Amino acid sequence: MKQINTSMSKLGFAAVTVALSALSASAQAGVVAAWDFENATLRQISGIAASSTAAGVSNAVFNTGNNGVEKFSGPTGQLSATRSFNNSNNTPWLSFTLAQAMSDLSLSFTHFHNHNPGFPTASGYKYGVQINSGNGWLNLAMDLLASKDTNGSTTNIDLKSGLNAGTHSLRWVGYGYSRGDNSGSEFFALNNVVLSNHVPEPASLALVGLALAGVTVARRRKQA
Repeated sequence: MKQINTSMSKLGFAAVTVALSALSASAQAGVVAAWDFENATLRQISGIAASSTAAGVSNAVFNTGNNGVEKFSGPTGQLSATRSFNNSNNTPWLSFTLAQAMSDLSLSFTHFHNHNPGFPTASGYKYGVQINSGNGWLNLAMDLLASKDTNGSTTNIDLKSGLNAGTHSLRWVGYGYSRGDNSGSEFFALNNVVLSNHVPEPASLALVGLALAGVTVARRRKQA
């Protein structure tokens, strides 16, 4: 009986190891594509490769629209900066290709902008995020506020419908300036742009719980 209990205990611990490994792999797979811009050269405008991508993601690049990557002082580091930010030709954008469909996605990014007196950005303005999956630009989130109060904050946008296999593009558009249709010499900057899927999966968590329950049962039998 003791030999059987020992075997069961070993099997239980092995199950936990497998479950935790699966959970760890699932968590790592949470990032679909991400850009921190530290791999870009200063003033690089286009073809900025993602700093990390998941398996099955290819051709992940970022384009600042104009101006290029700048280095900010302090912990912010390098980021994408766009000037004359508008809703047509001067917009930061990214694109990537998925080998297979992905569901329950989200986009997060930290945004920076200046609002000097006398400029069209002084009193704040609005911006939005759009997606193009081959059928033209569609709104994901609009009427987001770029102001002194929101400068340096992080925005999260859900893409709950997911994305099919194929090439997709995302872009940021600016509008609602106090005058004109762009930010002029003022910048709209992005950092830590991350497209991810929500993990860990409930099935992975259930697997860990089941494995731990098995270990508990094995230990009780061994003590008996």
